[in-house]
Amino acid sequence: MRKLLLLLVFVLFLGGSLFAFTPLGFVLSQSGIGGAGVGWAKADGTLLKGRISGLYVGSQPLGDVSLSLRPASLLSLRPAYDVQWGGAGGRGTGVITLSRSALTGSDIRMQQEIGALEGLAPPVRAMGGSLRLNDGAFRLTQTGCESASGRLSTNTLTTLAAQYGRQFGEVAGPISCDAGAFIVEMSGQSDVGDRVEIDARAAMAGQSDFSVEAETQDTQIIIALQQVGFTRENGRFVYRQSRTAGLQR
Repeated sequence: MRKLLLLLVFVLFLGGSLFAFTPLGFVLSQSGIGGAGVGWAKADGTLLKGRISGLYVGSQPLGDVSLSLRPASLLSLRPAYDVQWGGAGGRGTGVITLSRSALTGSDIRMQQEIGALEGLAPPVRAMGGSLRLNDGAFRLTQTGCESASGRLSTNTLTTLAAQYGRQFGEVAGPISCDAGAFIVEMSGQSDVGDRVEIDARAAMAGQSDFSVEAETQDTQIIIALQQVGFTRENGRFVYRQSRTAGLQR
């Protein structure tokens, strides 16, 4: 019995070691996440410790990613990594788990500069500010976003309003999934009752819809909104943008 136990321990150790030193690029290519709109320029290292260069999701580049394996995750043959990434105007941390059928993320914290978001029109990107994601989580399969959670917020309107001597609170809301696409619903209000609502939908293949509706009676803010492409509709100022597989309108 003692010899059998020693043999079992040796086999488990050998199998775990071989798995840990499998090239990271090979595992990524076999995971199927490429079909979900996730891609990369280069993958170096092994499952134990690796680096992905030029990572992108849909049409949005994320930059370079460093991964450090959580050894206990090998017992389930679903390697989990502590992840840090930076580039393209953003940075973040989280835990990413790879499996044959899905890519999942948890404990995600991210900050992304508005000006570096490829899917937005130049006038909106020029407004500046940043996006923050706290307590984020997701599950991606070959059909796209299966589930997502977290709180997304932006200080863009706070920064813009300050230029006109006004105050506008944080614009924030939840992130979720619907029919394979990421869904964002955010809202905020100023100190004098001006309101803004932001709705966005983005699929992994690159299609997206983005709309902002603002309610205000402030002449200076109205002028500023019109300068970046807002139009008046039913007493509100509205901005809409759609993108379909590389085509923007």
